[in-house]
Amino acid sequence: MNVFRTDLRAGLGIFTGTLVILSLFAWERTKTPSPHFHFVDLAHSFLNGRLDTDTPRKTAASVGQEPDAPDGLAEAIDRATTGPNGNRQGWNDWASYRVLTLKDGEVLSGVFPWKDQKDDRRHEFHGLDGQTYHIDCGRDVRSGCYGNKAEHVRYYVSFPPFPAVLLTPLVAVLDYRVNDVWFTLFFGALNAALFFALLQFVVRKGHSERSRGDNVWLTVLFVFGTVYLFSAVRGEVWFTALVVGVTMHICALFFLIEMGKKWWIGGLLVGCALATRTPLVFLCTLPALHFLFPDGKLRRADWGKALGTTTTFALPVAVTLAVIFWYNAARWDNPLEFGHTYLVEGMRDAIRRHGLMSSWFFGGNLSAAFLNPPVLTTEGGTPLRITYHGLGLIWTTPVLLLLAATPKRTPLFKKLMWTAFVVALPGLFYQNTGWQQFGYRFGLDWLPLLVLAFAVGGRPLTGRVKALILLGVAVNVFGAITFGRYAQFYY
Repeated sequence: MNVFRTDLRAGLGIFTGTLVILSLFAWERTKTPSPHFHFVDLAHSFLNGRLDTDTPRKTAASVGQEPDAPDGLAEAIDRATTGPNGNRQGWNDWASYRVLTLKDGEVLSGVFPWKDQKDDRRHEFHGLDGQTYHIDCGRDVRSGCYGNKAEHVRYYVSFPPFPAVLLTPLVAVLDYRVNDVWFTLFFGALNAALFFALLQFVVRKGHSERSRGDNVWLTVLFVFGTVYLFSAVRGEVWFTALVVGVTMHICALFFLIEMGKKWWIGGLLVGCALATRTPLVFLCTLPALHFLFPDGKLRRADWGKALGTTTTFALPVAVTLAVIFWYNAARWDNPLEFGHTYLVEGMRDAIRRHGLMSSWFFGGNLSAAFLNPPVLTTEGGTPLRITYHGLGLIWTTPVLLLLAATPKRTPLFKKLMWTAFVVALPGLFYQNTGWQQFGYRFGLDWLPLLVLAFAVGGRPLTGRVKALILLGVAVNVFGAITFGRYAQFYY
């Protein structure tokens, strides 16, 4: 009991201290909600019984003329459509498709992915039904193809919905005045306390021999010595999803470190994780490895009992997947489509040429994830700059390279490493490196597993190891301060 109370006090101290530090890094961002308020808008849609949204077709001026406009919507639209220099800009990462009524009365939904081209491809209409049509807007369509009217276009938030579900009570009270920066900072600090608690939990389970001081160092490593730091201080839809995904990830690991009767809770948390960040569905790798290799060797007994335990884990995951598939089908007529195909109305060049997932993207993603260096240049700006594809892991968190020479390769260590590999793999084939970013932000889907594996691996935290941790902290502090503020360091 005394140990638990000590850990609880330490966790509260870590939460409070981290919240203060993250708030200082966020600084001016804490004063207003972020410009990219997709989750707040989605929560508002849920409260109104809708899956779509009218927000991207509106302007701040038009909302100001609506007598029953939600509080804060005009200001939110103004932030979203005003650039850093006060110039007007378009909407960022809203998904949409066209609804066309042909002259024969047939109604088709889909996009013209090549409408910006001058050749015959501009007439290609890719329907939600999976068919490709050849449509001449002037000749074949009753009221034209374009415009921003409700009968012509449907807008949706394409990001998985769980963060919006968490925001719904706040939006019910505050409408669009909800400050998603503080929402993200709260979970950012909570994750620090949760990760420390997880490290202590692994010690109590006998998988780690780390001292409490060591676990504080490893918590500092995760929170301040990885891309977590620059992500947690941003607010904004992309970073909110990553940070909340880390919360669900860490919470799930409490129940997935070992097989047990409470695996169903782990399954429920994995379900929440995949409803936040789709790659986190592959956390299922860890219980699958427990099932097949309970002691690091292929199971030879108790198959029935183990199968029953594994089923209790799988059922909540399956239910969550069913809900997500329904949600996708209701919006896009395809249970496997989350909506990213329809960003920029299907015109994002990489997607229309290669799809959402392709080996075409592997090389660039691999470099962004692990290798991308800072660039020394004499071409204007500062002599040291960072591409917006971000720095690779060897630069942001060099201490994790020591995983290659881990002294204690226990069964749990191996399972954590394999799980991290499987979680990371889909992102390496994804159409986006994470642009724009300081470091590979998608790494937050698997970094908790790597740092936990580092803890389990037992490498002593010598002066040199701590120096590497502090080097990573220094690099990521630079990123948290400069990214989104000092463009001269980026290109």
